[in-house]
Amino acid sequence: MTLPATAVTAHGVESEGVQAAARPFDALGLTYEDTYAQLPEQLAALDWLLARLPASARVMDIGSGTGRPTAGRIAADGHRVTGYDVSQTMVDLARAQVPDACFELADVRALPDACGQWDAITAFFPLLQMPRTDLDATLARIANWLAPGGLFVFATVPFDAEDTMIEWMGHTIRATSYPAEVYPRLLRAAGLEILHEQLSVFHPDFPGMGAEEHLFLYAVKPGGPTVPAHALLGPYPLPEVYRGPHELSQQGWLGMEARFERHDIAPVVEALAGNTKVLDVGGGSGAVVKELAARLGSVTTVEPHTTREESMRALAAEGVTVLPGCAEQLPVADASMDAAVATWILHYTDGPEAAVTEMARAVDPTNPEAKVILVQGAPDNQLIALWNRICAPLLGETPDHQGHLLMRAAEILAQRGFDDIAFTRARVDVVFPEDGTEAKAQAAATVLADFWNTGHPCLAQLHQALLPALREHFASGTDRFDDDAVMLLARPRTLSH
Repeated sequence: MTLPATAVTAHGVESEGVQAAARPFDALGLTYEDTYAQLPEQLAALDWLLARLPASARVMDIGSGTGRPTAGRIAADGHRVTGYDVSQTMVDLARAQVPDACFELADVRALPDACGQWDAITAFFPLLQMPRTDLDATLARIANWLAPGGLFVFATVPFDAEDTMIEWMGHTIRATSYPAEVYPRLLRAAGLEILHEQLSVFHPDFPGMGAEEHLFLYAVKPGGPTVPAHALLGPYPLPEVYRGPHELSQQGWLGMEARFERHDIAPVVEALAGNTKVLDVGGGSGAVVKELAARLGSVTTVEPHTTREESMRALAAEGVTVLPGCAEQLPVADASMDAAVATWILHYTDGPEAAVTEMARAVDPTNPEAKVILVQGAPDNQLIALWNRICAPLLGETPDHQGHLLMRAAEILAQRGFDDIAFTRARVDVVFPEDGTEAKAQAAATVLADFWNTGHPCLAQLHQALLPALREHFASGTDRFDDDAVMLLARPRTLSH
C-alpha cells in the first residue's frame, strides 16, 4: 500500500501531518519496493497506459516512491515523467534508480494548478493519509491537470473510515479512504470517464501483514483528439495520402515465409482468446487462421486470390471456413462476428480505409468481446527501410509508410465506436542462415526482390541494387533482418476492461 505523495506545503514548511506521512517511507526505503513493486494489477495498468500514450507524453506520477516500477517503466518508453513524493528518502532513491525522470519532494495538495498540461497522471495508492475533503479536492484537481484525452490510472485501498489508526509495515499511521463504489462517482463528478474498474486482493510478503483489497481505476478526460500521435505509428510526419497497394505473388510470399521467425501471431491469438466468431481478412498462407482455429475451434477467413483460397480449403477439417471475396467488400452480414483481424494486409489492398470500415461493420459492437485487430509494420522495421531507401527510387514508386495506415485505421475505428485503441510491438525476424556474408547477401537479394516485385521487368536490376546494402548488413555478423510489427487492438470503450 503506497501512501500519499504529500511532503511540503506551498511555502516549503513541513507540517506535522506531512512529517507523519513521510516517516514510514523514510524508514522503509527499498523494503517498500521489495514488497510492492511486482504488484500484478499495477504492472497490468502500466501495460495498458503505455499502449495508449502519445509519443513523448508528459506524465505525472503522484506518490512516485522509489521510482520503480511506475516512473521507470514510463520513462524507459521515451516519455517525460515527473514524480512527486512525501519522503526525501524515496525521492533520493528514485533519482538514483530512474535518472531519466524528474523527482521532486512535494505535497500534491500544494502543487500549482497546471490546467491541461499532462497527457497522463498515475497515482498508485497515494491519497490514503489525507482527509476526505483534501482527497476529493485532489481528485478534482487531477482531472483539471489532464489535457483533453488525457489518461488517469488510480489505485487505492477502499474502506469506509476517516483518520483511523492502522498498523502497516511495522508502523502506526492515520489512514482515510472510501468504500470502493464511491471512487468512480468522485472521478465522474470531476469530469472523467471511467474505462476500467477492478477489485483485487494482494498478500504482501511482509511479516505480520494480512491481505489487502485494492481498487484499480482507469479513466480518460473527454474531448481530446480521437487518436493521439503514438511512437509506434511513426516515423513522423505522416504522409497525407495512401501510396497505393504493393503487389504480392504466391511465389514471392512462400519464399519469404520460409525465412520467418514470427512472434506476431501469438499476441493476436491471445487477444482473441475470448472470442467465438472470428473473421480473418486475407488468409494468405493460412499461418494465422490455423493458429486461431486451433485455439478457438473455428475461424472464417476471406481470401481474394483464387490460388491461395483453394490451397486453404484443405484447412476445413481444422475448423477453417474459407470465403472468396475482397477486404473492401467482405462477404459477411452486418454485426455477424465478434472480432475481425487482418495481419499484414492493408498495404496490399486498393482501399485500406474501406477495408477497415468493412471490418468494423462485420463486428457486433454490443458483444462483450467485440474487437478489431490489425497488424502492420513497425516504424523501425529494417526491411521497410531497405525498400524505401533502395527499391522505391529505383522503381519510381512512393515510399511505404505503415504508420499512416494504422493511424488512419484507428481514426476510422474510433469514429465507428471502437474507440479504446492500444498499440503494441511484436517481434518478427527474417533469417538467412547461409554460410558467409556473400551467401547471405545473395540469398537475401533473391528472396527480397522476388517477394517485393515478382515478375517485374527490373527484377534483375533490383537484385543487383540490393546487394551492397545487404553485404554491409550481414558483415556485422547478423544472420537476420528485423521485420517487427505493430498490433492495433480496438474495442468499444464502453466494453473495455
